Amino acid sequence: MRQSQLLGNKSDIVYGFSSVEDGNMSFLWGEEKEVLKNREDFLQKLGVDPKRCVVMSVWDESVIEEITHDTPMGIGRDESTKADALITREKGIALFLLTADCLPIVLYDPIVKAVALIHAGWKSADARLAVRVVESLKRDYGSDPRNILAALGPGIHKESYIFEKLERPHADGWRSFWATSPDGTTSIDIVGYNTAQLLEAEIAENNIEASSIDTAKDSLVYSHFRAKKTGEKEGEVCYNSYD
Repeated sequence: MRQSQLLGNKSDIVYGFSSVEDGNMSFLWGEEKEVLKNREDFLQKLGVDPKRCVVMSVWDESVIEEITHDTPMGIGRDESTKADALITREKGIALFLLTADCLPIVLYDPIVKAVALIHAGWKSADARLAVRVVESLKRDYGSDPRNILAALGPGIHKESYIFEKLERPHADGWRSFWATSPDGTTSIDIVGYNTAQLLEAEIAENNIEASSIDTAKDSLVYSHFRAKKTGEKEGEVCYNSYD
């Protein structure tokens, strides 16, 4: 298990992300019994009760879901919430996200005690989800963006996110975050684009921390992008925040 240095020294929030040594956390890539055990063991390391855990089931529609104690909880196959970002300010709730290359982002406001967990993939970056989540924290909880801490977990970096032929549609905002080389390949900077969105949302630069771990290169974590090239076993890791 690894933790953010930015959030690791905050006594009122627990945050961590799993690694390959913690095992696959996704029912897509493993047997149900094994996945449940991996999830339970990981949460135990964080001191989190699985029954107080909300698992995000990515919707790819830029849906922001507010989590309360009335939200269905649990880590079973059918116990998940369809959303692309979860927000809460209620104590004793754990937010749980699975990724394999997309960027996980944790936002935490230590003043109003609000936390958000964002799945920052291609579509959500197109939809400027990071900006919209900060706006939700401001509107719903009275957060001042200058107080918000933003931890960007491991994800695929521009040195690895390279396409021989870029066919995916992209919003104009990407233009500063993709580059075409003389050989015709195009690299995509999903970390840079989401960082820029957080800065645009008025989060202070020194309150933003991006993990140096490139999932496509580091065997510490699973990577769908890498697995397609190497044929290695696939899986997903967990990003968890607990307010």
